[in-house]
Amino acid sequence: MLKDNYSIKETKISQKNRNAVVLVVLLIVLSSVPSFLLTFILQVQTGDRIYPNPKLLSNYLSGDTLLLANLYSTILTSVLIYLLAKYYLKRNTASLGLKNPNKSKNYLKGASIGLLMITVDFLLLKAFGLATISYNFKNIKPLIFMAFLIGWIFQGFEEELLCRSVLMNYFASLNGVASAIITNSLIFSILHINNPGFGVLAFVNIFLLGSIFSLLFYIADDIFLPAAAHSFWNFAQGNIYGINVSGLSQSETTLVKTKIAGNPFLTGGLFGIEGGLMTFIVELTVVLILIRKIKKNKNYILKENINDSSSLEKNILK
Repeated sequence: MLKDNYSIKETKISQKNRNAVVLVVLLIVLSSVPSFLLTFILQVQTGDRIYPNPKLLSNYLSGDTLLLANLYSTILTSVLIYLLAKYYLKRNTASLGLKNPNKSKNYLKGASIGLLMITVDFLLLKAFGLATISYNFKNIKPLIFMAFLIGWIFQGFEEELLCRSVLMNYFASLNGVASAIITNSLIFSILHINNPGFGVLAFVNIFLLGSIFSLLFYIADDIFLPAAAHSFWNFAQGNIYGINVSGLSQSETTLVKTKIAGNPFLTGGLFGIEGGLMTFIVELTVVLILIRKIKKNKNYILKENINDSSSLEKNILK
């Protein structure tokens, strides 16, 4: 049995008892607010009928503009999620994994993990002849490229704040760490269910990806590490390797143009490589490595009273 880390202990101390279903529904509603608001503003400006609907956003924006609007809308979502955690759940910042003193170091580690995972995935596709590439350096506009990087940083943080900081520690405080990892990873996968090309293997792979981020959060006790892994996993797909990100359309601003061809079971098809067998192999391998590292440090986890939220990370992610 995995013992509570510092942020889970703080969750147990500070958190107000709330219904799980109500909490999840509230978080989903809050996640939709920015898209509703942006659509409403665009409808007012164009004089269209006032009927906010996130799906109608594509009627007003397209291509990279639409992608960037969705990415930067997560800034507001993060603020709303934080306010919900603070005032509805009565959670403190330590319980959200926001007080680790090694944020910068952990962020760099997380970014490296995210980039490494997706690069191995991409190279597997290349090795099996499932991807052909052409370089696009000359067509890159540096400011837009940087805008995407910053946008993915915001987007990755928002999803990790929701699924790991709030939900994982909420469930861990009630039912234990292992159950919390499974539950929040299932919710994380379900949140992608309406994305284009989503299927059974995509569901499994997104669940495994959520498990990786959950294990990283548990190990480091710092939300910035899995947030970085998440952001740079997505950024590398969309704007370095030119691949669909969870079914989202391919960005026009990418260092490499990648054409995926072959059996969709291997490549992920319309959903992107996150829905393919290659990603399953990479993600399952990473999950097993992280679990093995936790088991290897079992005595430390079981015996140590974690008052320094960076200590667990030092022992496992070294």
